Amino acid sequence: MAEAVQSDKVLVITSSLTLRALLELVIEEQGVEAQFYEKAQEGLDFLKAHTPRAIVLDDGIEIDPFSIASRLKMSRRLREVPVVLFIGDSDDRTKLTAEFARVEHVLSKPVDRKAFSSILRNLPQQQPSV
Repeated sequence: MAEAVQSDKVLVITSSLTLRALLELVIEEQGVEAQFYEKAQEGLDFLKAHTPRAIVLDDGIEIDPFSIASRLKMSRRLREVPVVLFIGDSDDRTKLTAEFARVEHVLSKPVDRKAFSSILRNLPQQQPSV
């Protein structure tokens, strides 16, 4: 298999058209490019060939986003890629599960635009491939 390409894009996986529209707006405001997928498997296929700046998961997708995050963090290539998880119910159990899955940022829905913008502004820049 070919080596994955470093990407300056943010990968977003959400089946919600409303959330996608809002995230597109915030991401565009920050001058960041994004790759959107409605299905988790499509996003995982993208990750086979690309290493994004960040991965944004919605808890409304068909595969458990905590499982996805946990699997991604097992990959040497993807473990340093920040994961942002949007959740509808932000209780202590959910936060603990996110911590175990090594999710860097957990944001509640409805989206706090300022908080998400801050995360985007503080993303590390991609390192050039050597």
